[in-house]
Amino acid sequence: MIAASAANAAMVAQWDFQTTTNGGTAIAAAPATQKLFVANFGTGSLFLNGENGSSDFFEPVTGTTNTEINAFGGTALNATGGMSTVTSGSGALAIVGGAASVPAGTFGANGKSMVFRFSMSGLSNLSVSYAVQRTASGFTTQQWDYSTDGTTWSSAATITGIQASFAAGATPANVVSSVSVASGLNNAATAYMRVTFTGATSSTGNNRMDNFQFNADAVPAPGALALLGVAGLVGARRRR
Repeated sequence: MIAASAANAAMVAQWDFQTTTNGGTAIAAAPATQKLFVANFGTGSLFLNGENGSSDFFEPVTGTTNTEINAFGGTALNATGGMSTVTSGSGALAIVGGAASVPAGTFGANGKSMVFRFSMSGLSNLSVSYAVQRTASGFTTQQWDYSTDGTTWSSAATITGIQASFAAGATPANVVSSVSVASGLNNAATAYMRVTFTGATSSTGNNRMDNFQFNADAVPAPGALALLGVAGLVGARRRR
């Protein structure tokens, strides 16, 4: 009973790109798409501005030509608790191919990375889930890595097989739940998760993402562990 009450799942941070009740950032369409998003729930930040190991994604001063970030309609998939289920307007983050570059057939945002920064103090076993879709010429691969300093990175998961619609495929459709870090970020005062995009084959090809959830297990307090040990000793004595 002590173990069950001491180690419970905890919400670390969530991004639905819409809710501002708690000071989170509501996304805007290009050319006003933000490069820094404060978590809509919990505590954390998402960087696309060159800070904390992220890339500086290109966005034009006017219009949307060759933009590498934008906002499109979202989804209710993976939106739980108080997360927004509004799907119209600017509700999801889009990473876009960007300008053609050398060698031919490559585009500006290929190889660029966005980074989430948050805290894992008192937490373990990070799990990340989110809704995702891609256009036919959008990024085919999302590489997830983790770090405790924003400089040295370790692989967490490689996401492929991204479907063409939030509504298509398995149930729940396109909600990726396999990104996890079993122990590498446990109790880290500052933790980072990086996503690198590759495989776009046009300037407008994109991945659209919504409703990121970062969850973890609460680490039992030393006092709870001590009580658990005492309970075990008492139980052992009684069995004797």
